[in-house]
Amino acid sequence: MNVLGALLFVLALLVSIVLHEAGHMVCARWSGGKVTEFFVGFGTRLWSFKRGETEYGIKAIPAGGYVKIVGMTDLDEIEPGDEDRALKNKPARMRLLTLSAGSLTHFLIALVLFFLSPMLFGVQKADTSARVGHVSACLTSDGSPDESCAAGSKPSPAARAGLSTGDLITAIAGRPIKNFDDLATALHQLPAGQPSALEYTDPQGRAHATTVVPVGVKSVTYPDGHTAAGSLVGLGQNSYTQHYSPISAAGYSGQQFGSMIVNTFKGLGSIPAAIPKLFTATVDHTQRSASSPVGVVGMAQISGTIIGQAGFAGFFALVAAVNVFIGVFNLLPILPLDGGHVAVLLYEEARKRLYRLLHRPAPGRVDLNKLMPVAYAFLLVFVGLTLLLLAADITNPIHLPS
Repeated sequence: MNVLGALLFVLALLVSIVLHEAGHMVCARWSGGKVTEFFVGFGTRLWSFKRGETEYGIKAIPAGGYVKIVGMTDLDEIEPGDEDRALKNKPARMRLLTLSAGSLTHFLIALVLFFLSPMLFGVQKADTSARVGHVSACLTSDGSPDESCAAGSKPSPAARAGLSTGDLITAIAGRPIKNFDDLATALHQLPAGQPSALEYTDPQGRAHATTVVPVGVKSVTYPDGHTAAGSLVGLGQNSYTQHYSPISAAGYSGQQFGSMIVNTFKGLGSIPAAIPKLFTATVDHTQRSASSPVGVVGMAQISGTIIGQAGFAGFFALVAAVNVFIGVFNLLPILPLDGGHVAVLLYEEARKRLYRLLHRPAPGRVDLNKLMPVAYAFLLVFVGLTLLLLAADITNPIHLPS
């Protein structure tokens, strides 16, 4: 499944990038521009054909794709007779749409995937009752589940107490339990290593009483989100699958998309602080944080795990999240990203309108040559980060918790 997941992720990413370039091409043509090349990959041309004025084909390095639009910037050379079709000579709104089309395509892909997933595969919902969803066979010394009960692991307290999936916990140490938050809090607060009374009813409604001896660990997460030292017994929350109608799926899609936009900005903001830690973990081969940034190789590696744990619903969510990230990242106002060209265009238009209000001559275009050092610096940082992520993903991959 890991190999299948990796291959599916690479294929999905390649298709997304091709659609990104197709978005640019469609909008450029719609505005009357000229597109001369549309290729998947880079480097040596392997195969191509020409239809109309555009050459389509495949190149040797499958690391993305590109579309060549005549006169996309002032730095591009324009063949005689193509001046009227150069993108830079089109109205600002047409240029803005064409420049933004790649990211808009990624956003559309994400919205479609978020829309289809709850209808095709359903959405996993947590059962808020105090019903046992899963009982771990064993726990490691740090409290992690170990279903294989390898050497060094011990039977989980929940398993030793005779608890099973579907049991409904009603009281712990004489404390009534109303929901799963109550259950989790009560279990985390039990004294480690000491027997505590536990009452429950089985799926047939029969009442039982047992004793559980929790394991103490350095850190547990409470329902309110805070972490502290506490106890574990090795049981998980019950869940169920809910399928959505098209109307409810549309609302779900918008909600997930908005949440992913927010998370993407948070993730981008955390990258500068994460780079030193990532570098140290890569060089020292120490444990890499699960929240560490990952590259394409890392995403391909974990995609198989996600399919195994959450099925294709999880895979759809992963591909959608990656498309949102690419779309947002590509709109950052930094050259040579599309967002850098959009920022230059918006600046030019704002300055032109201001000069018009002041009854002054139009100031003309921004000299892109003066911005090239910034573009080269960004590319240097981007390539360096890409290589660091590649090294980290190969030598110290992230392992998702089960």
